[in-house]
Amino acid sequence: MKIKGNIINHNQSFNGEIIFSEVIENIKKIDGSCEDYIIPGFVDLHCHGGNGYEVMEGWGSIAELSKYHLLHGTTSIAPTTWTEALDKTFSALKGYNEEIESYNNIIGIHLEGPFINPNKLGAQPPKTSKPDIKFLKDLMTIANIRIVTLAPELEGIEKIIEFLHQKKINIQFGHSLAEYHECINFMDEYHIGFTHLYNAMSGNDHRKPGVLAAALNKGKYAEIIYDKHHVSTPSFQIAKRTIPFLYTITDSIGVSGLIDGEYKFAGANIEKKSGMVKIKGKDTLAGSIVTMDKTFLNLLEANCTPQEAVSLTSYNASRYLREDSFGEISVSKKANFLILDKNFNIKSIYLHGKEISQ
Repeated sequence: MKIKGNIINHNQSFNGEIIFSEVIENIKKIDGSCEDYIIPGFVDLHCHGGNGYEVMEGWGSIAELSKYHLLHGTTSIAPTTWTEALDKTFSALKGYNEEIESYNNIIGIHLEGPFINPNKLGAQPPKTSKPDIKFLKDLMTIANIRIVTLAPELEGIEKIIEFLHQKKINIQFGHSLAEYHECINFMDEYHIGFTHLYNAMSGNDHRKPGVLAAALNKGKYAEIIYDKHHVSTPSFQIAKRTIPFLYTITDSIGVSGLIDGEYKFAGANIEKKSGMVKIKGKDTLAGSIVTMDKTFLNLLEANCTPQEAVSLTSYNASRYLREDSFGEISVSKKANFLILDKNFNIKSIYLHGKEISQ
């Protein structure tokens, strides 16, 4: 197959023609102007749900929420658990290995907890656990675990971090009250990212720096929610300037795509209103309802160039994941890309070379 357009990668843009099957076979530069843009499919490494479905409800829901986000341009997604006991997490992920080949946009599971600080839960349920390698080993028998969010200050976490490192599973610091040095000690030795930067982490106090200070000063990789509620534009711009491979995530929950109203999330009563979700009666944000296509437009409104927006929504996440098969439009990569109109709205979605019906 062939398709023409203004191709935008993280490092260049040009008018070109893509020749592809399941993978990109060739790219040719062409003369003249093109009306449409072609960008890499979005990569979302932190997503709890959407369209009424939640990861923790089990494989059927994981499949449905992944379809929902695919229709918003996410061609690579890491469905994300929340903090729960082993039996419930095991039940939620059971069936992954048997069914995964049918869902080409699912790239693995992100475990957000349970090895997090019970005093920095955010909207997570109070089901934290002490570091336990058996918990991870049991889950790895039924699902492809790609990312684990944990708190580096927990007693015994060193063995977990070393185990994950040996298994080439990506480690992120989040839901943490760690001090600066507790982060740096691991960052000097391991491949470390940060979970929803600025949110649910110790800060940048000038006398007692914490997780945020470590990320902004020494971090190479970090995810950030840019829905215009979780992080202010100036704070986003600081992170963009200081963290080389900053990437956006949705942190979307099941009520994304549903009408405003009251719902349940992780056992808590929540209220969806005015483009955000909060725990009812509190000012605590409970995930987000944003999608990656909306995030892309938000980035452009924040004065990011189209190339920067591509970096933040696809390329940088693939670099953190150490993934060479997607994240940019180049020969031999998966044919995962989006056709956008002149206003950067999605016209067509291609996953492994096949156009997805919207």
